[in-house]
Amino acid sequence: MTEELVIKGVTHDLDVAKVVLMGLPDVPGTAGRLFTSLAERGIGAEMIVQNNMRGGLNDIGFLIRKKNLDDAIEVCRNFSRDVEAQGVSFNTEIACVSVVGEGIASQPDVPSRVFVALGEAGINIAMISSTDLSVTCVVSSTRANDAVRALLDHFISEA
Repeated sequence: MTEELVIKGVTHDLDVAKVVLMGLPDVPGTAGRLFTSLAERGIGAEMIVQNNMRGGLNDIGFLIRKKNLDDAIEVCRNFSRDVEAQGVSFNTEIACVSVVGEGIASQPDVPSRVFVALGEAGINIAMISSTDLSVTCVVSSTRANDAVRALLDHFISEA
């Protein structure tokens, strides 16, 4: 590893749930209205991903704290009906696993190394987010400990 990359550790978070609104109309302001509705109920969203799917429709997926799931589902189902979206799905059997350190954004090989390490361990990635300080992957909660171990072995044992 180069001197500019300092991996501080690997973390995991089991207290997250994923919510996906499917088939939302691809019109300006839709995401703003959705997340305003969630914010009005005190629900914060993390790792927001929008996919331009097909024929003027988008899917928007995001993570929330599990304690907010019931309220988030209610808000999202109401919103989905209001905009005539295709529906809402959710998953509580997930975890976020992160490699945390300094200089991650300046090291183009870090994301690939994260993905390779998880792939070699047979762990599927459902969502990905990266910042200057971390690369975070959403994985099955049943594989969270395996993911942490694989990433520790890959990054920390090489330090």
